Amino acid sequence: MEALVSCIITTHNRAELLKKAMASVLAQTYPFLEIIIVDDGSQDHTAEVCRAWTKEDHRIQYIQVPYAQGANHARNLGIQRANGKYIAFLDDDDQWLPDKIQSQTRTLEQNKELFCFCSKVLVYVDQDHKVTRRKVSVESRDLVFYADLLTYNWIGETSKIMVQTQLARSVMFDEQLTSAQDYDFYLRILQRGHHAINIKEPLVHIYIHQGPRISTSSKKKFQGQRKVLIKYYKDMSEEQKRRQLHHYRMMEWSKNPKRNVLFLKNTLALYPWWKNFTLFKRNIRTMLVGYRLRKQFRSETLSKEEYKGTA
Repeated sequence: MEALVSCIITTHNRAELLKKAMASVLAQTYPFLEIIIVDDGSQDHTAEVCRAWTKEDHRIQYIQVPYAQGANHARNLGIQRANGKYIAFLDDDDQWLPDKIQSQTRTLEQNKELFCFCSKVLVYVDQDHKVTRRKVSVESRDLVFYADLLTYNWIGETSKIMVQTQLARSVMFDEQLTSAQDYDFYLRILQRGHHAINIKEPLVHIYIHQGPRISTSSKKKFQGQRKVLIKYYKDMSEEQKRRQLHHYRMMEWSKNPKRNVLFLKNTLALYPWWKNFTLFKRNIRTMLVGYRLRKQFRSETLSKEEYKGTA
């Protein structure tokens, strides 16, 4: 008997994007699915769209949350409702390729494993929703263990993963985190002695757009990253601590216009980032963003002072 897979789609005020996400689920080559849409307090026409789907397809369930409580809460509701052997998550602004569920289910069933992830295609879109660039992202590791994950989130977005339902139900998402909730979820799974199988095939389109995302909110990102860093700090090696602190402080410096060059120098000294090409590119990009922000901040400050001087 084929394993049932519960596809959990979380959404909030993005009915048009949700239609595209749903289309990618309905196009899956693996037929044994149940589809659970968790609407996190949408105020647009999401409810109308979802209720129409439930009438057309008996596999679709719709859960409407009265007011927005965050993606973590929505995913946990989906996990609680799931009847499948496995769970696959999908954000409303991402899309699966047709063989995503087939490939992941086959991998877990054949290997008798509980957790896997796939590669992705980053799709960059402009304000008019036109695709400006595509980039394939493939992690080289065959397996990811807890020690690997303490260094960096090699797994990535929740839209890439599939996990056994009972395991997900025993872990759940931390609803107190404002960001890095996926990272924390993976860490707690692997902390139990499990590992993640890497399917090195790009099976998900992750859309990078101008709309609201947790990753574009500096304050929320800092808060979540800091909590995760503190939570697992005792399990990290000295190198892992240096790298995590380096990543966090680089991110903090780039978004804070009042940070000075001395802070940047101290941050860069935490980890030999220049020896790793990926980190080198990321840090150069981070520094350019930071300097651009500071230039803008100084310009705005000067304009205000000139205005006061003429008043």
